[in-house]
Formats: sequence, structure tokens, C-alpha cells
Amino acid sequence: MTTTDNDVTEIDSARPGLALLVDVLLPGTDTLPSGREVGAHERLLDQVLAADPALAAPVIAAGRRAGDAISVTLDDVQIWDAETREPVVFALTAAYYMSSAVYKALKIPLPGPRPIRQATEDEKYSEELLAPVRSRGAIYVTAPTPPAADTREDH
Repeated sequence: MTTTDNDVTEIDSARPGLALLVDVLLPGTDTLPSGREVGAHERLLDQVLAADPALAAPVIAAGRRAGDAISVTLDDVQIWDAETREPVVFALTAAYYMSSAVYKALKIPLPGPRPIRQATEDEKYSEELLAPVRSRGAIYVTAPTPPAADTREDH
């Protein structure tokens, strides 16, 4: 998504309402941080909107709507029509689960390179993964024999 100053201003004007929505949708638990704590309505949401710009308009509209209401309950969100509710819930939830704090709380390894020595036997040698390779058969081509070396001496 190409971000213009207008896009930034629009999402920034909706952030107070988005914070209220995050509080309702992702309140946190004894073991999980809240959406507000991880900034699901801030930088992480910006990344979601960059990945899918079609979500920007409904997210901004919902943020403004929630901000105008001053307080929001789950019942308020549930009565919104699906075209309004679903993209907003999706975007905020996606932003939440992008947080490294949420990964750590859920004890999920952070995405990134992982050395093969850390792989389990099932990850290294899965019959399901090897089946298509085995079923196609050999596909190598024998390398041609190199020409004999020229042993003449030219002086």
C-alpha cells in the first residue's frame, strides 16, 4: 500500500476509537496481553493495512464510529452489519497475533530462520512430504563425459 499523508491522517484520526474496539475485542487474560498493550491498533495495524489496503476504509470508518460513541461494548459491535464488523475484527485480530508479546505468551516460536539441527525427526523425514518426490521417480540427467585432455606439446 502506498501511504500518503492523507491516509496517515485518516487512520490516526480513527485510532482513539480503534483503541476502544481493541479493548472490547482483545481485553487480554491472566496469560495473554491485551490488544492495547501490544499496540494492535497502532503500528501492527498499519502493517495489516499495508498488506491488504481494502481493509483501510472499513477500519477507519469503524474507528471513527467507535470514537464518536465514546464507549463501546461487544453488544454494540455485534449489531454492526457484517460488512462493517468482519473486516475490522479481522484486521485488529491479525494485528494482535503479529505481536511478539502474544507469540511469547502463547509459547509459539517467533517466525524466522531455524537451523535444521533444531528440527524434529518428523520435520526432517515426513513421508507425506517425501511422497510426491518419490512418486515422480528419478529426474536427473547424467552429466556428459568431459573431452580427453590434449597432451600435445606445442613449442
